[in-house]
Amino acid sequence: MYQMLPLLGISLILYAVLTLTNAMGVDPVWHEMLFIELNLVSGENWEISFGDVFLLFSMGLLFVELLRATKTGSASIMNHAFSVVVFVIALLLFIIVKGFGNSVFFLFMSMTFLDFMAGFIVTTVTARRDLSVAGGLGD
Repeated sequence: MYQMLPLLGISLILYAVLTLTNAMGVDPVWHEMLFIELNLVSGENWEISFGDVFLLFSMGLLFVELLRATKTGSASIMNHAFSVVVFVIALLLFIIVKGFGNSVFFLFMSMTFLDFMAGFIVTTVTARRDLSVAGGLGD
């Protein structure tokens, strides 16, 4: 059952909860800097924001989703269908809801698009390869 649920839905829920609970504040939590500042060899200081950490976490989930896309079966098809739903929800939030129209959420929304497109393409190519192998055995 858990194979059907897209992992980027976790990130979407996390972003929505943190954004909507902080809606009363002036600055979104995603632009606030963490207490981490790295001094680079070039002499620059790299300040890491909450949005950077959120995107890094979401990219890790996207990597796992791409690995899961190589499986075939009904759970995989349902995962791709739910991934489309996650993308549509993210798109609507980006366009309609205040607090979601920023670069952090746009990059996350792009990841949800990549998730469902790559999932469908990888599944289609894998299924086509499986059919051609199975078809070659009967010749």
